[in-house]
Amino acid sequence: MEQGNPPAHLVLTEDEAVELLAYLVTAARTQLDEAAEYGPLRLLTAARRLGEMIAPRSSQPLRELVTGPLQELGPVPLSEDDDRGEFAAQLDATCVAVADHAMQRVGLRKDQ
Repeated sequence: MEQGNPPAHLVLTEDEAVELLAYLVTAARTQLDEAAEYGPLRLLTAARRLGEMIAPRSSQPLRELVTGPLQELGPVPLSEDDDRGEFAAQLDATCVAVADHAMQRVGLRKDQ
């Protein structure tokens, strides 16, 4: 079996990666039969689970991101009666935080 170069900092075990992969694939399948509103719920469940898996082995900035803003998002609004504005604002802020972290990782943004 050919081995690639190991990453400088592993944050997932193979078992954890398989668990997440299985969740994403089965969530995609169930989405075919569920209401579209469940899509964001399933994606955020996967993102939160990934955050829980990687937090113990992550850098401090990433650990703060996945244990802070990602976990603090309110419940996904599933009906038209739910207030989507507040949730959308929270999700937008989390997207910005993730983008900032990603840009810092590749050197496009300096720590402020």
